[in-house]
Parts: sequence; structure tokens; C-alpha cells
Amino acid sequence: MNVYITKINGRSFMDPAQYKQYMTAEIADQIGCREMGIYRYNVEAESTAGRSSRFDGIIAGMTGKDLVICQFPTGNGLKFERAFVNHLKAYHARVAIFIHELEPLAYGNEHAKLQETIELYNQAEVLIVPTYAMQNYLSDHGIRNGMKFVIQEMWDYTVDGFCPILNSPAFRREICYADNSGFLGMDEWEFSVPLKLYNVSSRQGSSAQVHYMGRKEPGQLLLDLSKGGFGLVWYQDEDSHRYMEYSASFALARYLAAGIPVIVPAGISCGRILTDNHVGIVVNSLREAAAAVEAMTESEYQEYIRCVAEFGTALKKGYYTKKCLIEAIWQFYRKDAGRHLIPETTCCPKDYAIIFTVLKESYGGNLALSWNCKGKPDGFLICDAASGKALRDIRNGYQHYDLIRDCGKEHGFVVKAYLDTLRGKLIIAESEETYLQPEKCKSPKVSLIMPAYNAEDYLARSIDTALAQSFTDMELIIVNDGSTDQTQTIIDWYQERYPQIKSIRQSNEGQAAARNHGVEYAKGDYISYMDSDDMLRPDMIERLFRSIEKNECEISMSSAYQITKEGYEEVGAYSVKEDTPIATEDFFEHYIRYAYSVVWGKLYKKNLVKAHPIPAVMYEDSAWIPYILSFAEKICYINAHLYEYDRTIRSATAIHNLMEKPMEEQYRNRRDYIMFFLKNGNPQKRDFLKRLALGYTLGFLEVFSDPRFKEFRQEIEQLWN
Repeated sequence: MNVYITKINGRSFMDPAQYKQYMTAEIADQIGCREMGIYRYNVEAESTAGRSSRFDGIIAGMTGKDLVICQFPTGNGLKFERAFVNHLKAYHARVAIFIHELEPLAYGNEHAKLQETIELYNQAEVLIVPTYAMQNYLSDHGIRNGMKFVIQEMWDYTVDGFCPILNSPAFRREICYADNSGFLGMDEWEFSVPLKLYNVSSRQGSSAQVHYMGRKEPGQLLLDLSKGGFGLVWYQDEDSHRYMEYSASFALARYLAAGIPVIVPAGISCGRILTDNHVGIVVNSLREAAAAVEAMTESEYQEYIRCVAEFGTALKKGYYTKKCLIEAIWQFYRKDAGRHLIPETTCCPKDYAIIFTVLKESYGGNLALSWNCKGKPDGFLICDAASGKALRDIRNGYQHYDLIRDCGKEHGFVVKAYLDTLRGKLIIAESEETYLQPEKCKSPKVSLIMPAYNAEDYLARSIDTALAQSFTDMELIIVNDGSTDQTQTIIDWYQERYPQIKSIRQSNEGQAAARNHGVEYAKGDYISYMDSDDMLRPDMIERLFRSIEKNECEISMSSAYQITKEGYEEVGAYSVKEDTPIATEDFFEHYIRYAYSVVWGKLYKKNLVKAHPIPAVMYEDSAWIPYILSFAEKICYINAHLYEYDRTIRSATAIHNLMEKPMEEQYRNRRDYIMFFLKNGNPQKRDFLKRLALGYTLGFLEVFSDPRFKEFRQEIEQLWN
């Protein structure tokens, strides 16, 4: 049996992706792995048969049951990589994937490919990932149970054969940056500390303290860096900043291999390793970085150099990569390998708490137990309050609602959060005993409106989570949109028991009309919307209400979870300052980029909603959200995933049905909703609305390749100058 490792060829050695693959393959050769070369080329120009022949050539030396460690991404795209892995498995190879970069997480425009990427990873037996955070992210987003993981922690940077003997770093109060992508704040460098930029194109108007050092081959770059100063790892934008929590920086290893200490932003995955080993400085801003360099003494710097020299030896010898590869190979032979359970000694109970529980009567003689948990445990135990016996074991740290059957109304319950440890379940948080309480109906400050149409299979769950809100000054208005099943029977049952519920009937006029109808009966000062198959976190209304009141805004909103069969996916997340007033002009810059248009998960001032009702068009959410935003002066945002958009509870949603329509109808529907917010939106925000419309049509053109979208773009540009 042989072990192979793939290596992409055909890219410049100046390209870090090529360098990482080359270096990893060279290190793998030292432990007996054979190289399997893959050329980077235009895969779209190749037929399926041609690609299959190419694969046969790549794997020609392989025999059955050989191990293949695939370095991904290859640069040839997911279609190529999935076909390649399938080809390997057809020849009975056993596959590990060494994830150099998770592109759907690293780049916002690649996020739609996440599930396809997860499907690719699920074909492997072992995944080599950069960090524990990446392992947890993948596990939360659909990686199959039983997947074996190897944690990389840091990149190596081997130097033998690439450069002459390095310098002994001298004490210099200067910062070096050696990544051709540039970084956020580079063009506004205003500090007295010199900034040396390697492999970055020079720009006009740069500060006198910014020095462009040109492009350097890897060996020469390492030699120059070893002369002294500090290396800098920084982010290009907020997306890349967030990704640093999950990734291992290759640039960081380069600086340490050169023998100089490194400066990194707070939140980077290996920040603790750097500070514990005294080889780097973690800062919150570039200003703080410059101040740290200015304050550095020569003796302090030399202590950093001594620690870097000791620490960097492992990187230059390739020990991190050898460890990963050996552990990955080893895990093919042990069934219990790769289970990274949390030892009890690492648990910090103060990071976890059950901060709210409530018990309600639910339709069908059941009880609905809801809770709110601080931290993310591995699961929950639902225990009988009297006996302490565990009635349910919920292995889902996201869950906050459970339907309890066959228990009397006198029963009480305790929710216990746990972590899986080497010794079994470790209880890290426990609620107080929770019993049914008399309902209290106060004067509503918030009106939550829920349209319902033939929702008998899932309506009770949605009502239960709405009733479980920690904010009690709320009414729930359910608008039955002409249902022909038992929807009204369920609504009537709840209305008889809960005075805060108001039932409204109308003929089948559609969801927009139902929402607008609900607003007419609303007594609250604020309006929120909920779909009849989704769920609310118990603190959603309370947190949105507190934020909108404190910040004196017209709209408050939260990110959400989209629940699919693969797991929980974050949606509606924006890189803006949380729980603070944001001018809508500033928010539009972020909204145009992500454009996640849903009416739910938000709280609106009622007078704003009444003045601007939801239009009766297809994709009314996409029509109404930019429209209503254009009339708001300020919004506030919380990245807390307070709403749960459930795609698992029914097979076909309204959006799915719309996507099945003929192309002519799809074009007309999309044109209608774009024209709505362009024509009816706030004229003072017309520029933002136009940019959004052009972004939408460009996306449609790429997806559907329909020339009418190109013509529509031209029409928008001409009509709305």
C-alpha cells in the first residue's frame, strides 16, 4: 500500500497557493509519500471524457486501497475536484483532504458554494483543517457524523534550497508587510513607524513613511525580512478578518521563519500561540501596532528574537506538516481516531448559562418547553423536576424548544446543558425548575404578525416559540389567509387560552395582503413579522425592542439561522457595529453587498410600516425591504441569529415554487419587484436603490444567461440617471 499526495502545478512560485502545495509535497516526500501532480488549466474547455482520461493519467501509478491526500483547493474549481475524488474512489483509493482554504467561508461571493464544498469534503475519510474553529464550523454546516479530523494549527515555511543563510535580525522600529493583496488601512498609513511593502504595487499619494520594496522571490524575500523589524499580518476587509478565526496564516509562518516577531490582529486563530511563546504581538488596531513598535526597547526586541529563533526551528523543518500528515495516515487505521473530545479540565462554566426558561401549553395536549442558553454546548438534557430523571437527550447545541408529550400540566422541568468529554457528559449549566404559570396580558408595545395558509402541520411549533418570548408586552396577530385545512382550528385553540393572541380571517389574497391586514389591527408601537413555519429565539423581541428604543431608530434587525438538512447556516450577517444607530446611507453600503431581503427578523416602527405597506408582487420581501429602508433614517443591528428560517419542515417553499416557473414569468416577476422599489422608494436614496437594482440584474444575468436582464440593466441606467 502506498501513500500519495497531490500537488498543483502550473502556477507562479510567487503565488502563495502554489508555494504551500509545493512545500507540503516536499515535506510529505520526507516521510515516504509519493507525489501525484495535478496541472492547473481551463477545465471548462475539456469534455467529461477528456477529463476522465486526464484523471487516468494522474493516478496511473496507483493501486487499489492506496491512500491519497488531496491538497484542496486546486484552483480548477469544485466541479473538477469532486470529479477527481469520485475517480479516486472508483479505483478504491482511500481519501484524505488537506484543506488549505475554505473558499465559501473566506470570500463572501463564494458563500453559495458552501454546501457543494461540504459534499466534496464528505467524500473523504479524514479532513486536515487549520483550526479547531474550522472543525466546529464544518461540523455545524453538514459534515457527516464520524468524520475524522486532524488539526494543523500553523503553517510551516521550509527554507532549505530557497535562500542563502539568513541574517541575524537587527533592532529596527519598522513594520514589514509581504502579501500582494494589501490590507485595510494601508493607504491611510499615518504613523511615524516606517511601513515596508513587499510584493505590493506602488500607489500614488502614499505616505512618506510607506516604502515599496518591489516583488521578491521567496528566498530573497526571506533574506530581506531577516534583516530586522516586525512582520505584519492584517486583513483586507471585515470578511477576511472574520476568516482569520478559522484559518492558519501562511504569511505569519514566513515572518517567523525569517526570524522576526510578528504583529497580528486580535481574533486570529493562533494569537494565543504567539503570545504564549513570546513570538508575536496581538493588537486591536494598526495604531496600537505602531505604538507597540515605537515603545519597544532593544533589549525587549532581542528577547523576541531569541524566542522566535527557538520557535521558528519547527516551522523551517516542516514539523507541523509532518505531524498533520502522519496523524492523517494513522487515522486510516484506527476507528477511534480523530475524536477530539473536550477534557473536563478545559471547561469554563462561566461561559455557559441557561438564562431563561418558560413552559407553555401546546396544541394537542402537549407542553412546550423553551429556553435560552449562553454559550454553545453539545446538547441538553430535559429532566423531570421532581425525580431528576432525564426525559430527553437533545444532541443539538442550537436547540431552544422541545415539545413534551404525555406529561400532566402539574409537571415541572429542568434544562441541563452539557459537553461531551473524555469521561462522558459534563453538565456545565442548569436552569431553575420551570412550571406552567398563569398568563399575563399587558398593553402591547410590539405586535408580532404571522400570516398562515394551510399550515396545520407546523403552525403549532411557530406559535409556541412566539408565546415563549421573554418580552411579555407583545401581542401575536395570526392572519388566516383563506386556509382550507385545520389551520383555523389550531388558531382558535390557542386564542381561547392565550389572551395575547388575536385571530383574523381573510379570503386567500396572499402573504403581503395578510401582513398588511395584520398591521391594521396592531395595537403595538412596533411591528414584527414571522412566517408560520419558522421559529423565534426566546429573546428575539426583547433584544430588538431594547436596541430600537435605546438607539432611537426606525428599524432594528438581527442575523438569522437558515436550517437545512445539512445543519445551521448563518444568514443576514452584516459587518457593521452592533447595537448602535447606523445611518441608512451607511447601512446601504453593506446591504448592497449582501442584499439579504426578508421581512422577518426585524422590528419596525408602526407608523413607518403603515405609511409604506408591503406590495402585492412576487418576491414581495425583495421589493419591500429596500423600499422601507429607504424611508428610515437610522437602523440598528445585532448579530445574534435570533430568527430561525426552517427549510426542513416542508418539502417546497414559496421561493422554491417560484423558481420552478417558466423563464418568461421569472423575468417578469424579478423586473416587477425591482421596478417597485425604484419607482416608489425614497427619491433621496435613489442612488443606493439604483446600485442595488444593477447588482440584482447583474446577478440574474450570470445565473440565467437571459439577454433580457442585460437590456433591463441598460434601461435602469438610462431611466434613473
